[in-house]
Amino acid sequence: MYRIAVCDDEPRYLELVDKRLKKYCEQRNLIIAIKLYRECDTVIEEAENGKLYDVYIMDIEMAGSSGMEAARAIGESSSMACIIFLTAHEAYAVEACGLNIFRYILKDRMDHELENVLDELFSKLDKMKDDGVYTISNQRKYVKMLRRDIVYIYKSQKNIVFVLRDGTEEGERTTLKEAYEKLKSRDMFFLDRGIILNLFHVQKITGDTVRLTGEHHISTTMEHIMELKRALGKYWGEIL
Repeated sequence: MYRIAVCDDEPRYLELVDKRLKKYCEQRNLIIAIKLYRECDTVIEEAENGKLYDVYIMDIEMAGSSGMEAARAIGESSSMACIIFLTAHEAYAVEACGLNIFRYILKDRMDHELENVLDELFSKLDKMKDDGVYTISNQRKYVKMLRRDIVYIYKSQKNIVFVLRDGTEEGERTTLKEAYEKLKSRDMFFLDRGIILNLFHVQKITGDTVRLTGEHHISTTMEHIMELKRALGKYWGEIL
């Protein structure tokens, strides 16, 4: 099931998008849950408190906070939420690109463009599902990460830290063992008790040091290096 938030201070468009989404998903046997919002302030507050959606369809200019402000708040809490601006204004298109918006649709073109955009949207969501997603969900944040974007995971006191391909890090209060079992992936390899590597991101092994995507270097014992080399040989043999 995909969770979708629709935010517009014009009731007519709010109702119209709701109907279009439901009709589209019924025709394609897609299961969704839609929440309608009349103001961005609530969307921002919920995002900051960790209540996030897979998809946001929002106007830009509204009473109170704008769709731009909501997109920024959502982006700070989740790198995987897909945001679609449905607006009457062209002037924000360039700024929207800087916010990593999925699509920008003008309201007077909605009849011609919305269905194609939804095709692209659900194709992306399906691909994300196929690639494997790890979710961190607690009172402070709700974050989804593609398994392929996780370079390695390390233990930090009572937490674990996910180091991602884009250079960012996400922490979670759990154990490496629990994360490993939750990921259930042949990509993941326990290098030692404090580190899990994503085999996909191993670039080079020199002596007792492993180089990973993003110029990360991890040193370990030669015994663990030999185990890693065996795992890499099996991994690449299975997927090539």
